[in-house]
Amino acid sequence: MNKSELIKALSSKIGYSVEDTTRINDVLEENFIIGKKNKEKIISRLMEVIKIDEVEANRIYNSFAELLKDGLIDKLKHPFGK
Repeated sequence: MNKSELIKALSSKIGYSVEDTTRINDVLEENFIIGKKNKEKIISRLMEVIKIDEVEANRIYNSFAELLKDGLIDKLKHPFGK
């Protein structure tokens, strides 16, 4: 999954516009996604950039992590494409 596909998938999953999702993706790319401190940094940065509450930022983070996990599992099952 390339960056534009990821943004479109995340946009449809969280219900935000592509422009907002691009800004969300920029925040997510700034930080390493794994780790409790990194999760806290990402959530606080999302709250700051998009002006949302902590619950919504956590939902966005979890949706993104789920998309990455699904993409990784798919890549492991089909390493050379489908």
